[in-house]
Amino acid sequence: MNVELGILNDGRVAMVSDGLFPGVISHVEYYRDQALLQLVFDDETLEDQLMECEVPSHLTGSIEKNPNVIILSVLKGFDPLGYKAPLIKVGELY
Repeated sequence: MNVELGILNDGRVAMVSDGLFPGVISHVEYYRDQALLQLVFDDETLEDQLMECEVPSHLTGSIEKNPNVIILSVLKGFDPLGYKAPLIKVGELY
C-alpha cells in the first residue's frame, strides 16, 4: 500500500492511500523534531502496526496550521473513502 501526503487547494492536509488501512485511524501524531507523521489506530490490537510518513520541509508549515488530517483511501472501482482524524503536534515549536 502506498501512502502520499498532500495539501488540498483549500490548505487542508490529506493522506491518500491506494489501499485500506488495517483499521480506523483515531488520530495522527506529528513529531516536530523528526518531521514525521505517525498514524495511530483506534483498535489497540493494531499498536504494532503504527504507520509513519515523513514530512517534506516544504509541507511543515501547512502541517502546523491544521487541526486535523483528511484520511482518504482510493480503491480502483470504488468511490473514495474518507474521514478526518485529529492532528496532535508533539514537541517544541521552535
